[in-house]
Amino acid sequence: MGNTVLIVEDNEINRMLLTTILEDDYQVLEACNGREALDILRESKNTISAVITDLIMPEMDGYQFLEAYSSSPEFVNIPVIVSTSQSDSESEVKCLGYGAWDFIKKPYNAQIIRFRVKNVIERSELYVLRKLRYQEQFDTLTGIYIQNMFVHQTKKMLKENPDTEFMILHFDIYQFQVYNSVFGRREGDKLLRHIADMLRKLSGYEERVTYCRIEADVFCICMPAKDSEFIQKMMDEFQKDLQAYQRDYNILSNMGVFYIEDRDASIPGMIDHAKLASRECKGSYIQNYHIYTEQMGKDIQEAQSIVSDMEKAMKEEQFVLYLQPKYGLAKYRLRGAEVLVRWITPDKGMVSPGKFIPVFEKNGLIMKLDYYIWEKSCRLIRSWLDRGIEPFPISVNISRVSMYNPRIVEEIHELTVKYDIPPELFQLELTESAYTDNQDAIKKAMRQLQKYGHTILMDDFGSGYSSLNVLKDISVDVLKLDMKFMSAPGSENQKRSESIVANVIRLAKDLDLPVIAEGVEEKEQVEFLSSVGCEYVQGYYFAKPMPVEEYEKLAFV
Repeated sequence: MGNTVLIVEDNEINRMLLTTILEDDYQVLEACNGREALDILRESKNTISAVITDLIMPEMDGYQFLEAYSSSPEFVNIPVIVSTSQSDSESEVKCLGYGAWDFIKKPYNAQIIRFRVKNVIERSELYVLRKLRYQEQFDTLTGIYIQNMFVHQTKKMLKENPDTEFMILHFDIYQFQVYNSVFGRREGDKLLRHIADMLRKLSGYEERVTYCRIEADVFCICMPAKDSEFIQKMMDEFQKDLQAYQRDYNILSNMGVFYIEDRDASIPGMIDHAKLASRECKGSYIQNYHIYTEQMGKDIQEAQSIVSDMEKAMKEEQFVLYLQPKYGLAKYRLRGAEVLVRWITPDKGMVSPGKFIPVFEKNGLIMKLDYYIWEKSCRLIRSWLDRGIEPFPISVNISRVSMYNPRIVEEIHELTVKYDIPPELFQLELTESAYTDNQDAIKKAMRQLQKYGHTILMDDFGSGYSSLNVLKDISVDVLKLDMKFMSAPGSENQKRSESIVANVIRLAKDLDLPVIAEGVEEKEQVEFLSSVGCEYVQGYYFAKPMPVEEYEKLAFV
């Protein structure tokens, strides 16, 4: 803050008098009305130390200026002194309500003016200093510790209580941004202050406790370690309190728990562990807390390793195509294959798809892998054609994430053009659950791909909850029936399962849709499927996924 005073006064003589009184100690700026004063304040960039304003002025008077000043957070640290010849208490109350710091009376007393200007500037500088110190320790919205102070106080608490086991709790509200959208930012802030009050109550019955607001709706607590029963009871109390606070909205809270073992470890690292645990129960109405385990940390490290190795793996073509044959049930003859991917590393051997596929889906890298597989598959078909082979169609998977790619139709079409392969040999599989995510876009993309000549297979049909709706709304060419829900032979639900499968196949026939039963592993399943008119099967009973070379021997020799 600079050493400058702004005088806001329409009377030139009064401006000159005030300037003469102050110019030995301050740089003086002048404005004829409130509007000019606001412009100067905005342009000054915090160089003005104080403002003296008259009340009666044209265009924007002193009251209007004070009203605009009080509603502008950037001016809050600049003290305003009101210069007036009025002595009624009503005017004084009104000015104080708008944030005026002091008053000087007309006619002016030079000594009083100098003292009052000096005093308000010193008060404002002390206020700013105190505010800065406060902000270094406390969250301005809730009044509780910020993270840095929490870390400091928690270290101190751990040191002072060497014989007590402690835990770190990471607490937040599920989809807090939705609450803000429904009720507005102001109500959202009130909820955050209410949560801070909940934590203050917690400290009322537990002396050794620290807590803070980290950011947005995220809070952290450190307290003596408790068992699962206590934690659940505490979460139930929190949930009950939140429901009583806002009965028109189901506020759902989550908590991650990290038990401190190494007191010398980084407190922010402990918070990260608790945060990781909290993700395990996000959005759950059944369990609203989760305890950190070492396996979570190992999983994170493994996921990071998988991501960091992906680019190199693609360049070195470590991702290898495997083909799982599809058979016609009429004569048990090969009729095509599904393309699957295996990651074979030079040092670790084969990485399970169950490990890397979920990681890639989570961070979006699955789109890159999808395209990689599509291109390698097109290249494979081209190599067969170049060798004079008339291959069976092969199908590739389209991940749910890839369906959000606005260029997916163009990319697939461009690949078939680039490698000059008939689209009917390059079939596309999309899981049933993916159809429910973005139906309009998927409908449009599927129709366009069908126009280009591609066959669309609905994968995992029957595994979701909206199978019939999806079948009604989106045109597909083949159903792949998920056999996982089929009960084991001899079980009490076997007849019900068989009845469901038989009716699904009958429905497909009515719609002129061929059915491929996938996951077929038992002879009894094959016999049953054959008896109810299923056309194709895929599964371990006939063949496991195999390298391309093995498939070629099976299909073309």
